[in-house]
Amino acid sequence: MRILTFILLLPILTITEQLHAQNYPPNPEPGDCYIRCPIEEIKEVAKVVVTPSYMEYKVVPAEYKTVEERVLVKEASKRFEYVPAVYREVIDTILVEEPYSEYTLMPVQTLDTFEVFEIQPAFARFESRPAIDGCKSPIPGECDVICYVEYPAVTKNIPVKKIVEMPGYVQRNPPNGRYKTVKRQVIDTPATYREVEIPAEYVTLQKRVLVRDAVVDSVEVKPELREEVFLVRDQSGEKSTEGYEWKKIECSLLDFNLLPIYYNLNSAALTAEARSVIDEKLLKLMLKRPEIRVEINSHTDSRSSDDFNLELSKRRAQGVVDYLVSRGIRRSRLEYHGYGETQLVNHCGNGVDCTEEQHAENRRTEFRVLPR
Repeated sequence: MRILTFILLLPILTITEQLHAQNYPPNPEPGDCYIRCPIEEIKEVAKVVVTPSYMEYKVVPAEYKTVEERVLVKEASKRFEYVPAVYREVIDTILVEEPYSEYTLMPVQTLDTFEVFEIQPAFARFESRPAIDGCKSPIPGECDVICYVEYPAVTKNIPVKKIVEMPGYVQRNPPNGRYKTVKRQVIDTPATYREVEIPAEYVTLQKRVLVRDAVVDSVEVKPELREEVFLVRDQSGEKSTEGYEWKKIECSLLDFNLLPIYYNLNSAALTAEARSVIDEKLLKLMLKRPEIRVEINSHTDSRSSDDFNLELSKRRAQGVVDYLVSRGIRRSRLEYHGYGETQLVNHCGNGVDCTEEQHAENRRTEFRVLPR
């Protein structure tokens, strides 16, 4: 056992030496992910438009006068009065339960159990991810992403059933049939009706008649500004020989994450609920991690034309970017794309009959983290 432990330590030491030689993050833990970022310091202060200027409107209400009008509320009609039929009572004897044979069944009794087998042992390794889209650096490996991934052992459960007692049955003698006495009503004299006239009804109402329609006055509201601190490259101090540093990041943020915002039909305008989701999912993250950039992509379902869907998805993605900029995020930290119906996640293409829930899977907005 000691010899095996020594043999396993040799490749681990070799991998650690290679990580230091390639300037990878030291001492990674299983499941850690990193992004390469330029070394930055807080140096710049700028004014950001928190609330843009807009027109505030005031409604001058309409004026009315009151008049009276006699209105028919119920038309004249006829009523038919029902004269019920006359019945007499008769008694019948009816068989309500026929004779039948009865059996008592003894069910099979079983015991459930299972056995567990390990079919693959646990292991861990570094895995590379594709380079970040939109990287403009000419240096190879500048935008590499790596993750140290731990794979757990794979087991399999095999269920087993054990028969405890075999089935059987017991036959009983058939019971006698059952009868019931029923009283029936038989018509002696059929029902009839007679016709009665009902006069019309009227009511006098007071109506409000429009004298002057409502009008709208407008007043311009000035924009609201605030000072915001941004990150810029420090050119005066001592620089790293590499010009970058590794920043730890949640691995899930490097893949596209669903941004659960919804739009009105054929609209790119953000609702109040959508803005609240963006504040919680994206704004907090970008304020907390100023070294990252974010890519925002929007998609549509296959309904409407291809050109219309492509343009709508671009406007929806841009709407998210414009909102984040209005909340103080620099536009250079944001990248967006609209793909229309070109990246469906299911089979619901043009002309395919799908449910509303299946179409909704394709109407999505996603985001992922990029390095600065």
